[in-house]
Amino acid sequence: MRRIDLVVPADLVAGLRIPARAVTNGVADPEWVDVPVTKWRLWRRPSQRLPLDPRAARSVRRWVRLEPWFLLVFVVWLAAPSVADLAGLPSAGRRAITMTTSIALLLWPLVQSPVPQQLPFRTRFGDLRIPRVPIEVAAEWTEQNPGVIATDQPAPRAHSPRFYAGWSRGLLLAAIGLFAVLANNNREDNVVLWLLVPASFVASMALAMKIEPPATLGSGPLGPS
Repeated sequence: MRRIDLVVPADLVAGLRIPARAVTNGVADPEWVDVPVTKWRLWRRPSQRLPLDPRAARSVRRWVRLEPWFLLVFVVWLAAPSVADLAGLPSAGRRAITMTTSIALLLWPLVQSPVPQQLPFRTRFGDLRIPRVPIEVAAEWTEQNPGVIATDQPAPRAHSPRFYAGWSRGLLLAAIGLFAVLANNNREDNVVLWLLVPASFVASMALAMKIEPPATLGSGPLGPS
């Protein structure tokens, strides 16, 4: 099945006429689901109502219900060792707490259902973008909504190159500085502090890879003129 991205200009989102065909696989008689368009895990708004096939609809509803809890699990994992130290728990108790929360974090992807690739998001220019829509469905969107574009061009980065370069340098310096402090303070530090060193380094490298604009995938917009 050929697929393409849909780009809805910000000023057209409110008045969209959405065809009753699933943006996931093009089936008729889809289920309509309010899908968040923000990457912040705690917020379910703003959202966009989209037609999905039944399987994708179940996955998205499960994701919307469970995803906000990931941040709580992560915070508990970070705070558990410090709380155990403050409570004066024996080393066996601290290890048990750390292991339990780590296992919960590792098993989290198994709790979540795979979500479809067609999750919408806002670009940094305010447009609504829906990835990998079947090309026949995309054609109906562009026909019913003049100004909506079907394109095979890659989505723009969420932030400017300067943003990624600055944060990449900052995290790299933070990783180096934290490692130097932990390696030379002559005391037993919390394991979470040591984990922050590789985490900061990996995050720095990931941001550095986003400094360059995404590679061009095709020849440009494919919607009706």
